[in-house]
Amino acid sequence: MNRNLALWIVVLTGPIVWLCSFEAIFALAPWACTFQSKLALYLVSLAAVIFCCASGVYSWRLLKEFGQEWDMEGAGAVPRGRAMAVAGLVLSAGFLIVVIAQAIPEIMLGACE
Repeated sequence: MNRNLALWIVVLTGPIVWLCSFEAIFALAPWACTFQSKLALYLVSLAAVIFCCASGVYSWRLLKEFGQEWDMEGAGAVPRGRAMAVAGLVLSAGFLIVVIAQAIPEIMLGACE
């Protein structure tokens, strides 16, 4: 895969996964209330957690490929790649926390609450 594309994917995956899971849970809430089953909501949250974790792992792998030396003086593809890999790692971890926090009401509340 093209390295630039991979960097953009890891940066954008966390926010996009959260947005999609937020919308899917919102859209599935009436269905869960009607059928008194939150299985679909659990599956959406589980898929979002898996995607955020996978993005974080891939960010870590990309960071290892670029090396861990921080050359703040230089410019070019390697420092930009390191910065984007770190950004992907931070965003993946941050949105993983948001997805987990979003799943707490699904666990604690009933289907129609």
